Amino acid sequence: MNRNLIIVFLAAVTLAGCSTARKAQHTVVTEANVPHSESRANTPQVVELDLTGLFPSDFSDRKVTVNNGALDLMTDSEGKITFTMPESDTIFLSFSPCPDVNFNCKIAIPVSEWFVPFSYTVKPDGSVERKAPWVEFRRTPEAITFEPRFDFLCKSVYPAAVSINGIELKQYKTGIFFTTVEFHEGVNRVRAEATTPDGKTASCEQEFIYEKRDMTRKAFPLWVDSKSVEPAAEIELLPEDIVKISFHGSLGQEAVVEVTPGKTSVKCSRQDFSDYSVYIAELPVQGLAPGKAYRLKLKLSPSISTPGIKAFVFPVERTITVKNAEDFPIVKVKNENSRLTYNLGAPRLGGPIRQELGPGVLLKVSGKFGKNYRVRLSATEEGYINEDDIEVMPPETVQPSYNLTSMTCGPAPDGDVLAIPYPEPVPYEVYPDPAGRRIIITFFGVETSSTWITHRKGRKVIDNVTWEQTAPQTYKVFVNLKTDQLWGYDLKPGNRSLILTVRYPPVYDLANEKPLTGLKVAIEAGHGGSNSGAIGLSGLVEKDINLDLSFRLGDILKSRGAEVVQVRDSDRDMLLLEKRGIAISSGADLLISIHANAGGRGYLSVAGTSTYWHNPSWAPLAEALYGRLLETGLNEFGVVGSFNYTVTRMTQMPAVLVEQAFMTNAEDEERLADPEFRQLMAEKIYEGIVDYLGYMKK
Repeated sequence: MNRNLIIVFLAAVTLAGCSTARKAQHTVVTEANVPHSESRANTPQVVELDLTGLFPSDFSDRKVTVNNGALDLMTDSEGKITFTMPESDTIFLSFSPCPDVNFNCKIAIPVSEWFVPFSYTVKPDGSVERKAPWVEFRRTPEAITFEPRFDFLCKSVYPAAVSINGIELKQYKTGIFFTTVEFHEGVNRVRAEATTPDGKTASCEQEFIYEKRDMTRKAFPLWVDSKSVEPAAEIELLPEDIVKISFHGSLGQEAVVEVTPGKTSVKCSRQDFSDYSVYIAELPVQGLAPGKAYRLKLKLSPSISTPGIKAFVFPVERTITVKNAEDFPIVKVKNENSRLTYNLGAPRLGGPIRQELGPGVLLKVSGKFGKNYRVRLSATEEGYINEDDIEVMPPETVQPSYNLTSMTCGPAPDGDVLAIPYPEPVPYEVYPDPAGRRIIITFFGVETSSTWITHRKGRKVIDNVTWEQTAPQTYKVFVNLKTDQLWGYDLKPGNRSLILTVRYPPVYDLANEKPLTGLKVAIEAGHGGSNSGAIGLSGLVEKDINLDLSFRLGDILKSRGAEVVQVRDSDRDMLLLEKRGIAISSGADLLISIHANAGGRGYLSVAGTSTYWHNPSWAPLAEALYGRLLETGLNEFGVVGSFNYTVTRMTQMPAVLVEQAFMTNAEDEERLADPEFRQLMAEKIYEGIVDYLGYMKK
């Protein structure tokens, strides 16, 4: 073929080679001054829409305008239109004359979740469906791929006899089927086929071009991966600090970090991997002048003299500034639930949180890393807080401190109460220690003058209160408990005091005909509204099955006497802190959060059910639920501790998260899609709650 010609592609050819392809109503013209393989790979996809459901009769020769006048079409004798897929996430259709249905003459159809072939029937509400028989590709590689194989995922109406490239495959009840296809160099045709029990067959075929390439990164010319460079932000440090510098670059070379202005440099150590090396250096900043902004240069040189290869210099745009301790400000926390973290590590769901602080707490800054302030808690401890959660105080602001003289604890209507003087807004943190049967409260900036701790009669949960000055201005309060079976605790500031309330157990009787009478249970259906959560292999939506299971569980709990609080009672957007606030303000005795998991490579890889706790005091609840969930036949994934999910990161009540199973595993998703299985899961969660209630009675 002459590559300098103009090639005309009939749009009908691009309906992915599917049996539903129809004659095009227009053509697409494209320049052919590109390799022939790329021309074939970039052939536009065709949309075929069946509009018969929009017209009461006479559905042929109806005028349809696509995307606000971009294209005017007429329906054919079967009420269908065909056009190339536009580069947008929504298709707008308007009609003249307007069809006699209860909607305006314009329909918006979202297409971001469509799969090849783009052949759908349009409903009056703008939603679409496929007419059986049908088959679709749900996971495919790029049209031009450099990978020698791919795990193709397809879907069809269930049940059907299905195959990919003639290989008969298992079809799951969700309709999906899959296999790995090995490519040969050049054009590869992949054909999916499904035959329904009545003998009707649908097929779909696509072309993929495999180009064999060596994807190994070469050492020369020398290179540095800019996205790997650390530090990745502007930093401000104390003179005694050391900056850790690291980056990925050409395999097996020599690297030096140079500081400008000046002549300071430091040699990097090296760790070699398959086609790159990690270069690491530590830069003491004590020799840098305070108040001056410095920049780094990463210099790579050949480890062996190589003719024609010069050193490669990569300038780092971020600056390093050294400041004396007195030059860093005092900052004041301005937001509720401001996260103070141990460091700037960023695992899933946020960094390692040591405390959530409220408005008014004053903190002494000792450094800044991008948008995060490092704060000095004591001579040996520090934390990090985001700049959005604080305001910088005037230079004359004094770091707060005080002497603690006395404490009082005794009974109250809902729990034992400990009152701790809090005349100055110093930082503090609370740590549960169920193994030691205690709650530990640490104050930074407090010194002891403790001469007495008053214990009043009638305490049901608090045994006694002790203290320890563990370091200068680090004061610890040990709230020693009579049991490790807690029903929640809360520490709130009020009238120059911090008030710790340790809740009394709710009253219930498991021998009762309705054993949960007297209990209030909050249930949080994960995600919602615009936040769909995970999407399963077949298109199952996590937010929907979460809500369904939450309602099923709620119905069971109410039938057993419990009062139920559905934190998310509909498909709506909610902030995580809003969800947690609803649960806490409701006064619930337990919180169960419902989610479904996702992750892993391959459609039969990671699987199983799991439960999660943040507060170790709630681990027994997570264990009880997990034991019952395994009775459904799901695989083990485990009980996960120290989990930072905002909704269950609370102390006010036992709170755990349930990850039903993996939506990215074909077998797990098949079960999750089954309403009867979700009902079984709800029953098992109920039984796990009863097991926990029995444990808490011991």
